[in-house]
Amino acid sequence: MSEHHHHHKDGSSLFKQRSLASIQRKKVIEKVLKITLTIIAILMALAVIFVYTVG
Repeated sequence: MSEHHHHHKDGSSLFKQRSLASIQRKKVIEKVLKITLTIIAILMALAVIFVYTVG
């Protein structure tokens, strides 16, 4: 395990790196989507409350 190939990457390590990057990207996208949908839901709820109290 002491041999490090910084300049040369074999197919498996490249695949592993891409997979990890893909997983990280998916996690970030999921988090952003959850936050966005939560904000939309809150705004809709506030709009409904506003319409019922003011209207």
